Amino acid sequence: MTPRPEEPPEEGPGEENPGGPPERADAALRGWIDPDDRLWRHPSELAAGALPSVQVRPHGGRHPRIMILIGAAAALAAVAWTIVLLSPASDQPVQTPGSDSGPDIPLTTVAVHGRAIPVAAVAAGHSMVQLRAVTTHGVVSLIGVAVAEGGLVATTADGLAGLRSILMVGPNGRTHPATVVGVDGSSDLALVSVPDDVPVAPFADDGGLTDGSTDMTLSMVASGNGVLTLHCTPGSVTTIGAVLASGWAKGMPGITSSAPTAGSEPGDPLLNQAGDVVGILYGAAPTPAFLPSQLVLGVTDDLRSTGRVSHGWLGVQGATAPGSGGALVATLMSGSPADGLLHPGDVVVAVDSEPVRSMADLRARLYVLSPNVTVGLSVVEGSTTRVVDVKLGASP
Repeated sequence: MTPRPEEPPEEGPGEENPGGPPERADAALRGWIDPDDRLWRHPSELAAGALPSVQVRPHGGRHPRIMILIGAAAALAAVAWTIVLLSPASDQPVQTPGSDSGPDIPLTTVAVHGRAIPVAAVAAGHSMVQLRAVTTHGVVSLIGVAVAEGGLVATTADGLAGLRSILMVGPNGRTHPATVVGVDGSSDLALVSVPDDVPVAPFADDGGLTDGSTDMTLSMVASGNGVLTLHCTPGSVTTIGAVLASGWAKGMPGITSSAPTAGSEPGDPLLNQAGDVVGILYGAAPTPAFLPSQLVLGVTDDLRSTGRVSHGWLGVQGATAPGSGGALVATLMSGSPADGLLHPGDVVVAVDSEPVRSMADLRARLYVLSPNVTVGLSVVEGSTTRVVDVKLGASP
């Protein structure tokens, strides 16, 4: 039978050494190897006082040569390592602590730490990054939630006051430089660019929330070894559209939840039962509240497009209507877009069919619309409801 090309042909008994012992005919079957084909010697095979020597003879044309190459490579490696060890410290490679070890390391993690993460919350968890702002008043920790492709994340703005630098924290605790794209003080929202294309979070309009509906709060926690893990705290919605009484976003609407926020950070997302983001945590409120998603998306979209927010203006003042809610009109500014179209006592309950629960809610709905945009206001007057088309003006 013709041998396969990758294997040497079998040799007959005693063919390589005719004067050898007769038992060599079946030596290969018993594991015996000719001394000239080995890189070692048994002491009985050496003459008295002789030092063992290595004799390399071609056998099959491959294995001895491989051993020579391996030995040469090992010798070169030993010399190179000796040079590194003996070189001064300034000549040795410097490890940069501010970068991850490889591009495949995710920048966020959904590792479970103490409690299970619902399947519905996983997508939003992947869209979170931890931010560390170095400011004139200290180091501030924030959470960013991806609102657009290319690593654009939304967070709260008040923590960035006096900013010197901002960093993104990887899951292993290493930091990476980030950049503030824009800040809007009236809504307390900021848009930050991070050095990773974080998956965009699933968002839902907060108008779909109702009192008592199930919600979830996500937060990031650093474990003992510095690895970031994700926590999910279940709860339920307690108020929607309540006016924020203090902080940069004073006068804007907030969402509150029964879920405890101890250990949470500004920017933590609030999710509905389906796992969609309906708000981000506003850190300055006396009672922890969440800025609604429609405000977050509208403001950050303006910051991404133009670097500022140019919002529409209606020209009404009032309060939250008692009972079922809505924006109760008290006064209208002369010459404003609403002058002559709305009247004191009217209750605005929707903007373009999106519900309005309070005067703060109305403000937020209009805040993310541009001047010269025409909106349809659903207005309750007495026992009747009508739709009034109003062309918004520019904020004075």
